[in-house]
Amino acid sequence: MLVGTYEHKIDSKARIVLPSKFREELGESVFATIGIDKCVSLYSPEEWRRVMERLQELSFSKSKSRGFLRLMLSSAHELPVDGAGRILLPPVLREYAEFLQEVVFVGVSDHVEMWDKQKWNEYRQQVLDDFPEIAEGVEGF
Repeated sequence: MLVGTYEHKIDSKARIVLPSKFREELGESVFATIGIDKCVSLYSPEEWRRVMERLQELSFSKSKSRGFLRLMLSSAHELPVDGAGRILLPPVLREYAEFLQEVVFVGVSDHVEMWDKQKWNEYRQQVLDDFPEIAEGVEGF
């Protein structure tokens, strides 16, 4: 299970070291695509297959499904993890998430999200401020 939060920096060549804890579970390559809320989502090859199965069930005749499929898949990249544990982030993903230099990796059970550090801190604080109200609205917890 992918959990925890780790901070890293993007180097001058747009490479970033995956936290070792996540590397163990993600494997020798990761699938990266745009995430919800201006982050980048990283999936293991096994989990990406599950995502693809769910995406293939969406109706291409529906406008919202079509748009979601197009953006999700056109932004997707398989990224090899090099010997130093780094991935090279494509420009389309760096631009979407507005990465500057510092990023935060967030484990979200079945995938990892990469956030610009400032955006993560703002999002986290907003959710923390509303946490009691959010908790009341979450079924089964």
